[in-house]
Amino acid sequence: MTKFGALPDDTLNDREAIQKAVDYCKVNRVKKLVFPAGKYLISEPKAIQLMNDVMDGKMGRNPQDVVFTPYYPYSRGIHFEGINSLEVDANGASLAVSGWMEPVSIENCKNLTIKGLTIDYETMPHSEGVVVNEGDGYFDVRFSKEFPIRNNLLMLRLMFWDLSKNRLLGKSIYFPKKNELIDAETVRIWASYSQKLLGHVALINHMFHFRPAILINESINTVLNQVTIHSQPGMGIVGHRSENILMNGLRIVPRPGLYQSTNTDATHFTSCKGTIRFDGCTFEGQGDDATNVHGYYQLIKKKLASQKYVIEMEKAWGTHAMVLDYPDKGDVLELVSRKTLAVVGKYTVTQSEPKPKEWNTTITLHKPLPDDLENYYLIDVTRLPRLEFVNSYVGSHLARAVLVKTRQVLIENCTFKESTGTAIHIGAEGDWREGAGSENVIVRNNRILRCGRGDGTNDGASAIAINVKAPDISVAGIHKNILIEGNLIEGENAECGISVAGASGVTIQNNVFWGCKKPIVTKASEHLKMFQNYIGKTKILPEIHE
Repeated sequence: MTKFGALPDDTLNDREAIQKAVDYCKVNRVKKLVFPAGKYLISEPKAIQLMNDVMDGKMGRNPQDVVFTPYYPYSRGIHFEGINSLEVDANGASLAVSGWMEPVSIENCKNLTIKGLTIDYETMPHSEGVVVNEGDGYFDVRFSKEFPIRNNLLMLRLMFWDLSKNRLLGKSIYFPKKNELIDAETVRIWASYSQKLLGHVALINHMFHFRPAILINESINTVLNQVTIHSQPGMGIVGHRSENILMNGLRIVPRPGLYQSTNTDATHFTSCKGTIRFDGCTFEGQGDDATNVHGYYQLIKKKLASQKYVIEMEKAWGTHAMVLDYPDKGDVLELVSRKTLAVVGKYTVTQSEPKPKEWNTTITLHKPLPDDLENYYLIDVTRLPRLEFVNSYVGSHLARAVLVKTRQVLIENCTFKESTGTAIHIGAEGDWREGAGSENVIVRNNRILRCGRGDGTNDGASAIAINVKAPDISVAGIHKNILIEGNLIEGENAECGISVAGASGVTIQNNVFWGCKKPIVTKASEHLKMFQNYIGKTKILPEIHE
């Protein structure tokens, strides 16, 4: 790397020099690129301007509505594009990002490995300060010099870190009424909260979704070894239409001394194939799920011929990479009832014509669809990857830890501790256009401790919720073949430990519960087996053996 002028710890902008090194590797088919240990400044004028415009309120009350839209222009730090068989050895190297951007972009690559890289921001996309005073309808937050403050500071969401329990409080504040600078280091915020906040750390987000710290798009066999992400004005990692993404020792955690990492999801994978694997990973302090793996329910907008249709992911939802999602020739699509999310047919794509500028795809199927197109979605089930989430730790954060909307899943030997939401959510979410119904899921030998205390809790479940979000949730069998065994589940006065709805073929065995009013709750499900489950040392009866 130094041969191209990127020198660690020299306080100069290394963005162009690093990109020259990457481009050289592509042209000359270099197999290994080495970052000497140290800090590399990554800065770009348009990224700084965007950050300033957001903070100045020029992007409106919720900047996500502007910047998180299809093909919105943005800045990149390092762009790996069309590269095959490259190992990036960055042990001890960190990117110090100035301005809000996508620090690492991986597109149309094969067999790319990144090892040891750390990503953090010089200009943080959130602020942290201690609540030092409370009054009638307001509270005061004092900030260190690390976080510049002003009158009318842009505040989208406030989370609160309880220093005495070393975890997030269960609820957040969204869009407080107003705020005012009352001295050089203190802001008064007008908002109400259900409990005392004095002494807690306020985590104030200035952005929801934007670009991820690492984008993996249209790539095959991507490996991230011992990569760390401390902050990002958006998600940590987004993978879209990619195949085989392996994360070993990934850490998405706050910078030492702080309490928040990414502003939204730590990771998010959409319309992928092969295997998504987390092994020995650590998450804490992110502003949404640790991971969410799913495909998209697409509208059938128009019939062009007997077997030819236009499909579209609504622009109101976009995709999480904010580029078009589309099926390939040969992919299998499930036809799904919009009312229940039940599968009513399967169709093979014989031709596919993506139209990114029009935000839709023209497809030809091997047989005609029903005439009442408005009653259905199509979802690409060829692009539902195997998910393995093993030997990992998820500390306190907002919402859920693992959100499953895929097939062939293993969640094993993990600790989930004090998420505000249900730790593991197996769900088909029509309201978010995210599916499909999950199948062949194993949740085994995990410790699930005091989760489900607030935001992101599903059906009152502390540990595991299986459900369907659709107009009619009375149909069993949207989710199939699920094994939940050998888990230690400790609720904190939780309504239940495990909730099962909309499922078929669920086995719950050899689990131990504490702190749950009801260990297991079921509805709208069939073919359930429950045995050898305990509340402490007391066996739960009656057992169900089908």
